[in-house]
Amino acid sequence: MYLFACVFFYACQTSKENNTVVFGTTDLNKLNRRLLEIAMEDGFPPPIASRVYVYPHVAQYVALQSFYPDSLSDLTSKLNGLGSLPVISKTNVNAELASLMTFCKVAKKVVFSEHYMDQYLDSLKMEGEKRGLSTNVINASGLFADSLSTQIIGWLSKDQYVETRTMERYTSVKEPGKWKETPPDYQQALEPHWLKIRTLIIDSASIYKSAELPTYDTKKGSEFYKMAYRVYEQSQKSDTSTVNTAWFWDDNPNSSDHKGHSMAVIHKISPPGHWLNIIHQISDKNKYSLVITTKAYTYSAIAMFDGIISCWSEKFRTNLVRPVSYIQENIDVSWSPIIQTPPFPEYTSGHSVLSAAAATVLTNLFGDNYTFDDNTAELFGMSQKNFKSFHDAAWEVSLSRFYGGIHYYNGIEEGNKQGKFIGDLVLSKVK
Repeated sequence: MYLFACVFFYACQTSKENNTVVFGTTDLNKLNRRLLEIAMEDGFPPPIASRVYVYPHVAQYVALQSFYPDSLSDLTSKLNGLGSLPVISKTNVNAELASLMTFCKVAKKVVFSEHYMDQYLDSLKMEGEKRGLSTNVINASGLFADSLSTQIIGWLSKDQYVETRTMERYTSVKEPGKWKETPPDYQQALEPHWLKIRTLIIDSASIYKSAELPTYDTKKGSEFYKMAYRVYEQSQKSDTSTVNTAWFWDDNPNSSDHKGHSMAVIHKISPPGHWLNIIHQISDKNKYSLVITTKAYTYSAIAMFDGIISCWSEKFRTNLVRPVSYIQENIDVSWSPIIQTPPFPEYTSGHSVLSAAAATVLTNLFGDNYTFDDNTAELFGMSQKNFKSFHDAAWEVSLSRFYGGIHYYNGIEEGNKQGKFIGDLVLSKVK
């Protein structure tokens, strides 16, 4: 009888402990921030960074959803190539801890600096002990995370990323109007095969067809010349406000700083990382629940990931020359953009696409006219900015590329439209 009472008491205590919420939104925000820091240190360019961010957040979402099916909709049947997953035992598992552990284990597979995620995983276990979880619950949560992350890693490993690492490098064609390597580093085109990466929600990379561009022409007064001259003209009348806007949203993870014969690479947060950090800020400020924050991160990360694939499809289909190349050859040989031109074709604007996609998702979750502050660029010496809505911020992102001299107005305008299209498409399927 005494033995039965002890077993019953232990089982009740474990069950109670198992269902106690000891990890929450703050912990997910800290983990997201750590991933952004690792991605920045590893120097991932925007397409790869979007992949680094999306899979851990999907993994955390799937883990948490399995415990709270009434609060989070099932994504497994909606994500391309994933399908239903085997049922994993939840005995003695703490849902929130298990979801964070799953995030760490999947993140470890998509970053270079794996040891940082190992360290974070260890810190989660120690934090669990400090917050009153037993070794039994922590171990059970770890086993759950092991099983689920194995399934997620098996799925993500088939997204064609590894295969695209071995495909031939892109060679510029040297034809008039086509993209060519740009100063100051004249690097080869970045991720020319990204359109072959498996999308997560949208049916194909080519699902969006952008508006037709003016016919290439170097004659003054031609539509193409006027399109390029608009960039040049804007640079001549730039003021403190437009220059600051260009730098606030620069988000170039690998810009180069040339001084004489020396060159240093400066790492900044990537465009998709900037938006995930915005989610961190609004979540912290408004004390959103773990469920709401999980939705915001995951849906936005998916929209940005698919948005970049769609954008890269358009970039390499249109293969459009960058403003710096056209202007230096046809308008002003000494002209340079305010921010550094990234090494890939111009049309459409990638930052515009992913920003509008994220803004569309966040507007759906939190509403129109949602005011917020963004201090992401303070790390790089820029002041905090306030925005009247997510779409207000996304349109400023688009303008920043025009102000910075790296995109034609056509490219930012169409990129913004493309991002909204992808965002709406993702929402229609995940919700």
